[in-house]
Amino acid sequence: MRKLTPARILSSLALLFVMAHAATAQVASDARGALTPFPDSQAVLFINARRIVNEMMPRVMPPTEYRKMLAEAQKVGFNPRELDYAVVGVRFAEPAPANGLPEFVVIIRGDFSADAMLALARIGLEAEKMKRRQESYGSRTLELIDTTGLDKPAEGDAAAKPGEGPKPSPYPEVAFTTLDSNTLVVGVPSYVKAAIDSADGGQSRLKASMLELAANDPQALWSLTAEIPPTLADYMHKYGAPANQELDEMLGWMKQISISQGMTALDFTMNAALLTDQPEHASAFSGLIRMGMLAAQTALTQEAAKKRGKDGVQARQALAALKTAVNRTDGSTLVLGVSVPQKAVADLIRSEMSKKKATATKGKATRRTGRKKTTRR
Repeated sequence: MRKLTPARILSSLALLFVMAHAATAQVASDARGALTPFPDSQAVLFINARRIVNEMMPRVMPPTEYRKMLAEAQKVGFNPRELDYAVVGVRFAEPAPANGLPEFVVIIRGDFSADAMLALARIGLEAEKMKRRQESYGSRTLELIDTTGLDKPAEGDAAAKPGEGPKPSPYPEVAFTTLDSNTLVVGVPSYVKAAIDSADGGQSRLKASMLELAANDPQALWSLTAEIPPTLADYMHKYGAPANQELDEMLGWMKQISISQGMTALDFTMNAALLTDQPEHASAFSGLIRMGMLAAQTALTQEAAKKRGKDGVQARQALAALKTAVNRTDGSTLVLGVSVPQKAVADLIRSEMSKKKATATKGKATRRTGRKKTTRR
């Protein structure tokens, strides 16, 4: 049996999360609709799966590569088009665990039977002979996976060093269950329970300010929103950043931040929203950004005038993007944004994919020509 490790389990969850970049479900998949029933968290990542696969990918990927991507997923019994959105939440437990790791939860919604997916997961766990137990929580049954023994060296494991004890599992148990007929949830048991409470109308939901930032971009393909710890300056000093009273004070102004990528009919957009403690502090940040943008615009203008060929094209594209920049304040929130034509992004992605394909083909040809026939005596 192949050895399982917490890293492998988390990688599998990450793969499931990445595959959640697909969707055709008919429910609302905007950030506000997905995050309104989400449990209180210190960071949330929202993926608008439906738009990414059905709208974005066909515009930037070569048609053959896009079809191949869908076909490869379907070979393992997974249809990317069945997913609607995924949300990943992170929070820090109090008191903090010995390993210092945050708790996590992943919610995935799509046009599939959550109960059927749960049944398949149970079969997989049985096949791998993984320890698990069930626990009732309200009207739901949680499946809890015991991960404590997954890092123990297997017999004959070459990687196992003499006298080396088992590594502690980062998450002793991982729970999963259904939130409704089309929604799965997996994560640290206490966080999964919080997700259930929140979905059922409980009070432990995202802070209103976090929700507003996360839903700030109505065209978002994805958004990452997080609280900024009040000890950020101390944390930076701990890792070598020199102390600066003015900078430390400005870091203390910042409360929450959200970064998102969106897509309009013609452009891809990048947006950021920073919540500060006071409107005047948002204006101060906006002024600093404005100075930086003017300096960048001057440098790019000079670069575009001097450079020729590919470098000149890239400088002009960067200058054009900078001219679309948004820098404004809304009360205590600083709002930033920039747009890039879809064609420019598509050309870049297709060019990089062609280079990788050509390199891979050349490597195979080199290996074939490098073989020598042996002469039998």
